[in-house]
Amino acid sequence: MDKRLIDAPTRVERFARKRSLDYFTSGENADYLADEILLLHPSEADAALAAGDTAYGLLRDTARRCLNDPKRLARLGIPDWCRPLLEWSVANEWDDFLFGRFDLAGGIDGQPLRILEFNADTCSLLPETGLLQPEVLRQNGVKRSAPNKLVESLEARLREIGAARKGTHGLFTHLGYPEDELNVGFLADRARAAGWKEVHTASLPEATFDPDNGLAADPKPGRTVRYYYLMKFFPWDWIALEESALWEMLEEMIVNHFVRVVNPAWTMLLQSKALLAYAWQDNPGHPLLLPTAFDPADLPDPRRGYVRKPVFGRNGENVMVSLDGRRSDAKRDGDYGELPVVYQERAAFATNGEGLRYQLSAFVTPSASALCCRRQEGLILDDDAEFVSLGLTVS
Repeated sequence: MDKRLIDAPTRVERFARKRSLDYFTSGENADYLADEILLLHPSEADAALAAGDTAYGLLRDTARRCLNDPKRLARLGIPDWCRPLLEWSVANEWDDFLFGRFDLAGGIDGQPLRILEFNADTCSLLPETGLLQPEVLRQNGVKRSAPNKLVESLEARLREIGAARKGTHGLFTHLGYPEDELNVGFLADRARAAGWKEVHTASLPEATFDPDNGLAADPKPGRTVRYYYLMKFFPWDWIALEESALWEMLEEMIVNHFVRVVNPAWTMLLQSKALLAYAWQDNPGHPLLLPTAFDPADLPDPRRGYVRKPVFGRNGENVMVSLDGRRSDAKRDGDYGELPVVYQERAAFATNGEGLRYQLSAFVTPSASALCCRRQEGLILDDDAEFVSLGLTVS
């Protein structure tokens, strides 16, 4: 593994500052961008991209089956009263998917490539992958980049989505967290480049949801604009479990064609990690899938170790790792402790001489379009991980 790493001594603070991305390069995040670049073999990069395409199709098939089975839907952690909007969304918005990110284990130095989870709703790492990674490679003289068409593919997809309505008006919303605001800004810039007529970014409280008149916000004092497209950077599961009144308003607005939400409601099915347990049931032994179950006793061999995950957890919160299936070897607290959980067989990761574990990710938009990587010491990757830029070996 260490032979794959090359030094990246040139920092990209100036580039980041000019693009208002210094959040990723300063203060407590000054070391977020790793000072090394990981070189993948072209065959490894191709395999990781192919995994994204295959897994996207596989999980969509399983999602349809789950929506048609009340018992499965309940175990996904989705309230039954959400079913009408999900069914409408599958029937009417099945092809409206914009972007998501698969997190992967292995895939380096011959280790088997496995799907850990799918961030199908409000996934992060967009500015880092689309803008900072290419600049890290450029400034440090790496001529061959790992596959990275994130900017181009998002703009092409947004151009397609916007073509459905003349004079595209889009409201890009977030909950006010700095990182979310930067991811939303990245997406808004892609929409502008795609020719959307009106693009405005705002925090959720600044948006007005009116089932009778649609979605509105004030881009300037004294100027109110109605928006047909809503790009939200707050999860569908959060809306369903924490803000049911917002769900009800959105449901009425969506089915009455007052607003079109990207990503659409059906992606909540993909976001649930319980979908991986059903994907394993539907495709036992699939080479990309890790055995996943609702009880560790139902794994092929719990003694191989497993990871316990809440079905809608994020950032490694409330994750527990057992190396032998008998004790807890690592765990994180968090906000998802009351949710149902799944148990996923422990996967192998590439590790360097310092003990840092490397996790590849593949963006799908909706075809696989870009790779990125993070690394961290320990058994659980969380928001303290470093972002590692990816190049390709020459031969």
